[in-house]
Amino acid sequence: MKNLVYLSKTILIILVALVIHACDKDEIDVSYNLSGDWKVVSFHDYEASTVVTKTEENTWPQFNNGDNTVSFIPSSETSGKVSGLNVTNRFSGDYTIDRNGGITLIDVIWTMINEPKWGQLFHSISQAESYEIRNGLLMIYYNQKKNSITLEKLDE
Repeated sequence: MKNLVYLSKTILIILVALVIHACDKDEIDVSYNLSGDWKVVSFHDYEASTVVTKTEENTWPQFNNGDNTVSFIPSSETSGKVSGLNVTNRFSGDYTIDRNGGITLIDVIWTMINEPKWGQLFHSISQAESYEIRNGLLMIYYNQKKNSITLEKLDE
């Protein structure tokens, strides 16, 4: 009986250690350095459990390769300029960030030329509330984390 109790406690300690180690690893893999050039990979709606990716039907490949691209250029540790192209339209503005992954886009100005659905979806970046970079992907959350935009870094 003592051996069973000892074995149960040992297994519990090992499980707790594994969970703590896994949580620490996740925290290490998260970064907040968003400076540079990024390209949209997907749009997520967590409530509807849907993911939209770029297809020939929802974009126009002859313009910007059909991509939504964005550049974050820091001017300080907590602010900078944001600009980019959502398939056929340019945009620019300012952004502020905090150490906890909060982000706000300010005074964003867009050109207003006809654009495909993929480009229209990218206007949601104006609603950005938080972000994180995990495993090389930038996740920008909005709508109280019910939605996100996933971006990958472009080669420099």
